[in-house]
Amino acid sequence: MTVTIVDAEDVPWVNGEQVYDSMEPAFRDNFGGDPDQVRELLSRYWMRSLWLDRDSTRRIDHIRAVAGYRDLSEAYHDSVEEAYFLGGAAELSAEGRLIAGDYFWRPPGWVHKAWSDEGFENILCMEGAVASEGSDRVTRVVCPDHQAGEQAIARDTGDKGAAGENGVHADGVGPRGYLRRVESRHLPWAPIDAHWSGLDPGVLGLPAGTVGKPLSRNVATGACSALVRLPAGYAGTPQPVGRERFLVTTSGTATVAGRSLTACSLVHVPAGVPAPTFAADTDVELFVKVGEATT
Repeated sequence: MTVTIVDAEDVPWVNGEQVYDSMEPAFRDNFGGDPDQVRELLSRYWMRSLWLDRDSTRRIDHIRAVAGYRDLSEAYHDSVEEAYFLGGAAELSAEGRLIAGDYFWRPPGWVHKAWSDEGFENILCMEGAVASEGSDRVTRVVCPDHQAGEQAIARDTGDKGAAGENGVHADGVGPRGYLRRVESRHLPWAPIDAHWSGLDPGVLGLPAGTVGKPLSRNVATGACSALVRLPAGYAGTPQPVGRERFLVTTSGTATVAGRSLTACSLVHVPAGVPAPTFAADTDVELFVKVGEATT
C-alpha cells in the first residue's frame, strides 16, 4: 500500500445530477421524491470526490450546496455520517444550525433532514462499513416527518451500548457518542495530547507546541477526528504508525512530497506506511481522521 495525494485543484466540481451515478443504490434510490424533484434537488448540490472506497462504501467529499437547497424527506443512514463545515450555514432537523467551524458525528439510525437558505460548504464523510464504529454500508432510508431527530434502528441487545443488529448500539449512540454540534470556534487551540486525540506529536512528526482541537474520539479504539494547526515554516515527515490516517487541508497552502496543495486537498497514509514530507507555506489547518490500530 502507498500514500495517496489528492490535489483539490485536480479534482473537478461535479453537479449532483452527475454525482447520482456514483452513489450507492441504497442511497440514490431513496431521496423521497419523484424524478423531477430529485433532479431539481441535485442541481443545487456540487461535489469534489476526495476519497471513495467501493468495498466499504466509505467516502470523503468536498461539498457545496447553493442557496435554496432542501432535502426532500427526513431520512437515516446505516452508516456513520461526519461533517466539518467550512462556510455558509445549514439547518439540520437533528443537529440544528451549523456554520463555519462546526462539526458533527452522527451514528447510524438518527433521522435528519438538511436545508439552507444561503448555501453551505463542508467536508462530508460517510464512514461506511467499520465494525469498531458501529457503522454499516452507506444507505439512505426515507422516514416520515414526525420522526425527525429520533433514533430509528437502535436494537435492544440486552446490554445498553453493545452493538446489535447492523452493528448499531442499543442506545443509538456508539463508541464516539452522538456529537450533534461541536462548535470548534469555542474550543481552545492546545498542545496535541494523545490522551484526548489519539494523535502524538512524535507520531505525526510535529514540533513541540503544535496545537490541535479534538472533535470526536472512539473510546474503545482511540480512533479520532481532530483539527491540527501547522505554523508557517513548519517542515517534517510523519512517522509510520499502525493506524490509517486521512489529512485534509481546510485552510492555507502546504507542500507535500514536493506538490503544492491548496485547501480541501487530501493525503491518505495507510497504516504502517511512511508518510511524505510536509511543509507549511502559510499557516495551515488540517482536518485529521485517524483509524483504529491495526498492528
